[in-house]
Amino acid sequence: MDRLVTAAALPALREDLRLYAAAPNRDGSPAWVIQDPARNRFFRIGWLEFELLSRWDARDPAAISGGVAAATPLDATPDDVQALAEFLQRNQLVRASSPQDVARLTQTRRGRVPGRLAWLAHHYLFFRVPLVHPAAFLARTLPLVRPLMTPAAAIAILVATLVGLLLAARQWDAFTHAFAGSLGPAGLVGYLAALAVAKSLHELGHAYAATRYGVRVGHMGVAFVVLWPMLYTDTGESWKLADRRRRFAIAAAGIATEMALAGIATLGWSLAPDGALRQALFFLATTSWIMTLVVNASPFLRFDGYFLLSDALDFPNLHERSFALARAFVRRNLLALPAPDPEPLPPRLRTFLIAFAFATWLWRLVVFFGIALLVYHFFFKLLGIVLFVLEIWWFIARPVAGELK
Repeated sequence: MDRLVTAAALPALREDLRLYAAAPNRDGSPAWVIQDPARNRFFRIGWLEFELLSRWDARDPAAISGGVAAATPLDATPDDVQALAEFLQRNQLVRASSPQDVARLTQTRRGRVPGRLAWLAHHYLFFRVPLVHPAAFLARTLPLVRPLMTPAAAIAILVATLVGLLLAARQWDAFTHAFAGSLGPAGLVGYLAALAVAKSLHELGHAYAATRYGVRVGHMGVAFVVLWPMLYTDTGESWKLADRRRRFAIAAAGIATEMALAGIATLGWSLAPDGALRQALFFLATTSWIMTLVVNASPFLRFDGYFLLSDALDFPNLHERSFALARAFVRRNLLALPAPDPEPLPPRLRTFLIAFAFATWLWRLVVFFGIALLVYHFFFKLLGIVLFVLEIWWFIARPVAGELK
């Protein structure tokens, strides 16, 4: 690969970058996170990279690597410095102070600007619309919500949920009858309204948990996935937290909120008399249970379950790294190609990640094909066919074609 930098002139770091201590790596070595505040992106680095960056002002690969080797037990070389410089340049973490730097950034931007078809595909399949900047509101109202974050509140909600499920089981015929009666236009409106309430509380759960741990919620809004609206909360700054248990708590807060809503609504439905209130509680209960267990808890798409599993394993970029392992496995075992694993891992973890990657691919194949069929039937035929083909290509055929290439 062509070098992006030369030994004679290492690029200077941007002055607005921020560095935070992170949780140790799996092997116990220290780690840090670099924040790019301009894009609010985070980059995890290890001990070697930290030591190299600590001496970056020397601007000479031999001097930097020699200083690290002399002061630490790390075996640093000039090639390590060059590799780090390339990483910094690729991710735009260095200063653009010369015409060559400006030309390089211009060329990089041109390479990243998609064609018209790719732009249309991306913005049809997924785009976000930020609506509010709630940080001040969340800080003001956190004291009102904090009592709900205590162990006593969790125990009370758990007891209410168990009682509600027990009472609902004793009225199972009434529950199934209510479900059958909700399958109609009026029921669809009820489910959509319940979904809006449940998802709003879900996202507020993430937002309040982040605020509780000092993480700024930059914005909240609506994300459109294949033109279907979904609320979202920007909690990207949770990567500042060195304690992964707190990151786990923020990721789990939405599911916990929605399950609490489902449990309380189930209890309310079991106790309420027939009428509009009972029907509304039924919509809330069924919508919250189904969305939480089927969608949000799944680790196969980048919803809450994915981030929970990633934090539980302490394995950032879970999808990308597991997919790389699975591709290497396929190349070795099906094509007999010399494809080593992209990173050394314990055997049990490696086996789990490969199996997880295959399960994710199968799940996505089923989900994306189902969404494509829904899109085909939802729009008029010509547009439905175009959107169907576009989605099958983007999500299924394009990744396979790229791997074959």
